[in-house]
Amino acid sequence: MNTGFIIAVSVIVGLSLLFFILRFIFSLTRRKLHNIVANKFEQGEILGASTRANFLGIKSKGGAQLRGNGALILTKNGLHFIRAVPQKEYKIPISTIRNVSMPKTFNGKSVFVPLLCVNYNAEYGEDSIAWAIKNAKKWKDTIEKMII
Repeated sequence: MNTGFIIAVSVIVGLSLLFFILRFIFSLTRRKLHNIVANKFEQGEILGASTRANFLGIKSKGGAQLRGNGALILTKNGLHFIRAVPQKEYKIPISTIRNVSMPKTFNGKSVFVPLLCVNYNAEYGEDSIAWAIKNAKKWKDTIEKMII
């Protein structure tokens, strides 16, 4: 048999297998996040939620920090983010949010879509946090209505 053909088929099979394994892992992660959100929050208190938020970090911690996917939850009291791996939770009380913007980059990083960036008052001063999330404009508008 032609060696080039065998290599091409092997690469296609390998990439297909990798795709299905990664899809399975992401599906399990989203299911785990969904369960965490369901157990942590009452259904009626959730104003918005996504288990597909891509965390780009906190401004004060600089560019060399752990990013990751997780669940972003908006309640009347705060904006919560639960990073999937390693699991960590961030909470920004609504009363501390100064403004919301949609930059294309954050901390020198970009995923080439408008980001949801929240500027807030922390214990140590003003800070920012950002996510790449579907419908970032809708999230921005909803949060802005809450902080006015």
